[in-house]
Amino acid sequence: MSNRLFPLVLLLLLGCKQDQGTTDSRLKAYFDSHNIPAAFMGSIDERGNVTFHAFGPSVWGGKDTITADHIFRIFSMTKAIASVAAMQLVEKGLITLDEPLNKLMPAMDSIPVFDEQGNLSHRHDTITLKHLLTHTSGFGYKFISSKLKGFKPEKWIYKDDPRLFKPGTAWNYGTSTDWVGRVIEKISGKDLETYIRENVTGPLKMNSTWFIVPASLSDKIVSWGMRDSTGHFNEYPRIPDQPVTEFSAGGGLFSSPNDYLKFLHCMLNKGELDGVRILKKETVELMLQDHLPKGVNVEFGKPKGVSDSVVTGFLDTEGDRFGLAWAIEGNEKERIRPMKAVYWSGAANSYFTLDVNNQVAIAYFTQFFPFNDKESFGFYKLFEKEVYSGLKK
Repeated sequence: MSNRLFPLVLLLLLGCKQDQGTTDSRLKAYFDSHNIPAAFMGSIDERGNVTFHAFGPSVWGGKDTITADHIFRIFSMTKAIASVAAMQLVEKGLITLDEPLNKLMPAMDSIPVFDEQGNLSHRHDTITLKHLLTHTSGFGYKFISSKLKGFKPEKWIYKDDPRLFKPGTAWNYGTSTDWVGRVIEKISGKDLETYIRENVTGPLKMNSTWFIVPASLSDKIVSWGMRDSTGHFNEYPRIPDQPVTEFSAGGGLFSSPNDYLKFLHCMLNKGELDGVRILKKETVELMLQDHLPKGVNVEFGKPKGVSDSVVTGFLDTEGDRFGLAWAIEGNEKERIRPMKAVYWSGAANSYFTLDVNNQVAIAYFTQFFPFNDKESFGFYKLFEKEVYSGLKK
């Protein structure tokens, strides 16, 4: 290296360290001044360059520091992985996005739907894989929908709650992706754990990502719980005492920050990671596109009984659209996340951002309820801001 180049390279290296140190200090200052038991966050670019930030212990009250290999309940961040698994079946020609699933899934087809008067109707509306992946199928969640929360029949023989509307006419967050998982199992002939291990998490070496965490990894599962109205955290049992018997594609996975960033890195690379391809480039590009019908919007309602002092906006989705696995940023007033970047979250306050245009992905993990906690969401947005500020520099 010439004497003229050495000072420039040294200056660049020192500048990077200074920027990283500044980010660390800002994040630490936020953590120290807020009531969050532990948090872990990381970012990755298209070349695989990873930055991690850790705060607090893996087990609440402990003395260790949480790491990228600790295992979290990722809840609805499961949906993106399950959606990729479903799109593999589309690539193989085993199903299409637009064919009716009614005959394939009679248990789904039999579920009644509310009509405009609030009465139940046994219509056989066409439900497609696209409806399920975009949450326009009509299925909802009780904790969001006041209509479903108030629905208490004396006898109910169906696999799910009533559908809320005719498929394709509205957007409603709910159990659609759980039905995607059942479609995968029906077509593949394998349970969801096996299919995803063989076709997604296994090939990507996501060895800490499971519906049933192996006993050899259970010690890595972190604490989780609920913040009450006084700010106190009530801890839940950390390690499941019974394995699940039905796998939820909508929210059942455990995963680590290391693993989830591998998954996001694969999506940044349009379906390929370290020489392993799990989806075609054009399939990932299709998943990143807006698939909502015109006039249908992504709209969240805040669950009843959750105080405004605890959560923030429940999810500000103004102007946002939806792809085949995630929401798409569509609000020009958003000051951090660029337009067309995609994102989603998990119920215990975990979040991710996937920005193919700027070739960066972000994952953030805390592990407590209620969802969209103001302090935790603020921490995620601060980290997102730091990552994008670094890109500009």
